[in-house]
Amino acid sequence: MDCNNDDLDKQNEGTEAQIYVPQDAQGIVLAFLPGRVVVKLRSVCKFWRDCIEEPSFVNSHLYNACRFHQSIACFTSLDHGLVHMYTFDPATMNFRSVELVFSNRFHMSGPCNGLVCVYDIKGDAEVLNPTTRKHLRLPDSVLKSWSLYSEYFVGFVHSTKEYKVVSLRHCVRFLAFEICTIGALSWKTIHESAELLKATKAVIVNGSMYWLLLRKASSSLSREILMLNLTDETFTKIAIPDAVKKHDMELFEGGGKLLLLSNHYDRSSKNTVSDIWVVGLTHQDWIHLHTVAPRMPVGMNPFFQLKSKIFFGNQKRLICADIQDSTVSYIDMPSGETLISCGMFVESFAPAVTGLVSSTASSYGNSSSLIEPSSADPGQSFRNAESSSLGRDQSSGLTGWSSADFESSFKRTKRTMNMVWKPGRY
Repeated sequence: MDCNNDDLDKQNEGTEAQIYVPQDAQGIVLAFLPGRVVVKLRSVCKFWRDCIEEPSFVNSHLYNACRFHQSIACFTSLDHGLVHMYTFDPATMNFRSVELVFSNRFHMSGPCNGLVCVYDIKGDAEVLNPTTRKHLRLPDSVLKSWSLYSEYFVGFVHSTKEYKVVSLRHCVRFLAFEICTIGALSWKTIHESAELLKATKAVIVNGSMYWLLLRKASSSLSREILMLNLTDETFTKIAIPDAVKKHDMELFEGGGKLLLLSNHYDRSSKNTVSDIWVVGLTHQDWIHLHTVAPRMPVGMNPFFQLKSKIFFGNQKRLICADIQDSTVSYIDMPSGETLISCGMFVESFAPAVTGLVSSTASSYGNSSSLIEPSSADPGQSFRNAESSSLGRDQSSGLTGWSSADFESSFKRTKRTMNMVWKPGRY
């Protein structure tokens, strides 16, 4: 029997030695895998590493990730500046994972093709990819030093495959809009306005950004929508539906379309009524989609719509309202964490430009060279930070952080490994 087994082993070895997978086929297979898996496979061989860095692979992998590997992502900031990313399965709403995002910024844009723009109160900003753990520091702008406060948003131009960051500079008597194409690393002022925005957070839909314009400073009513086309970097204004001009309104994205949520008090039913409208392709006409029940949560901002579910949130809670079966569920953020961003997320390798550096603890302060992170496993990074030779209160290489901070974050993730949606009433 043993002889027969030895013969079979030799035959298997001979068969395996003859198997050859063409390099093109290898690249195709890699492009279908989740991003965190591909990150680990970069160290298998030189061809795979070089293949993954090719712009054509980045685009193919992003296309597949958007089709097969999307997640709902919530980003929270901790008291000492670290950021956690919680992901959920969009089909089942089940909790997937919690990971550490290496950033010391307290503010964050919504995710765009796996990228986020993180920034602080001083206006310093960087584009960050949580999957590859690489970041790109954005250059300073002359207007940044003149402004009271700056906000940043990242968008994608499909026709050119470019990523552009828009900065909204809050100056004393006006707002200034600047734009920076990732890879060019220079800012350009594209608009200055004394008009008032209802909310300064941009709603990003298919290569355009949108803001609601207020009628006047003393009013909460909106009169028009300001639209920035990222392709040609021009601004236009869109009229809002006549039926809702006296209603309270919010903009959000859903299914690749710009949606408008209007709320008003109905005297006959003595209830607040919420309606959802969608704008046409030419931005000339609006179509009424739904009258929503239950009433939308008060004090919650809409993030996005996914099929029949609308996601709202504030700093401490994420709410999911299903407009089809009129149910509401929620998740409270872990104690000590503040919700700073939420949206659909994909594990990508964008952007396909040079100049990105690793965001791991060992290299965050070194922006002079490109350093590959060794693993996408957040637990490994936590363990590396914990097992380093640093003392408990010494800096770990990330600005202002100590090994104690990493240990606290590692313990926190263990306590939040299964976030469950709870039924709610509003």
